[in-house]
Amino acid sequence: MKTYTSIPKWKPEYFGKHVFGFDKIDGSNFRAEWDRKLSKKSRFTKGFSKFGTRNQAIHKNSQFFEGVKIFDEKFSEGLDELFRTEKRFRGIDRITVYGEFFGDNSFAGIHDWNEPHDIFLYDVFLYKKGYLPPREFKDVFQENFDCCIQFWNGLFNEEIVKKVESNTMNRKFKLEEGMVFKGVEEGKVFMFKIKTDEWLQKVKEKYGEAKMLEY
Repeated sequence: MKTYTSIPKWKPEYFGKHVFGFDKIDGSNFRAEWDRKLSKKSRFTKGFSKFGTRNQAIHKNSQFFEGVKIFDEKFSEGLDELFRTEKRFRGIDRITVYGEFFGDNSFAGIHDWNEPHDIFLYDVFLYKKGYLPPREFKDVFQENFDCCIQFWNGLFNEEIVKKVESNTMNRKFKLEEGMVFKGVEEGKVFMFKIKTDEWLQKVKEKYGEAKMLEY
């Protein structure tokens, strides 16, 4: 099962590139792998049998198994139908779906296990093909599934950096952690992130400056 790519910080070299910007929810990476052969053999699994956090598989005795239950209830049936019938996924044997596992009090990857959690999707990896381009992700998934919100579609510039860092990107919606920007060059998806100053300050206050600098 494909581990999600580590997203680098933004750099001035991205200025002028066309990108799509998505809300970065403060939570933990959740991934699930769909297998076409398994989908055909067992309607019980709906094609999904492998689940994981960013770095490890999720088993029944894991706290993150809550995420497996959430994913199954919210996404398994709809995604299985989509992957089996949508032409753009024809011939793709395995597809890894990525989401953010989070709760009201989740912060910097730490969760309150006494509160309910949820999952929002943010990316899809096609076996032997690569990540689904951001425009296609938006068109195919955003209207039919709970996904991280898209706030930007256009050329990346210094003003966007300032708006994300100051958390003024959207008048009605405050960012929790920051934003992830994605674009396509030479047929491959590239991505980078920007954190809000507010979120970084909270990390500094809670875990120290050294930890803050990791982000």
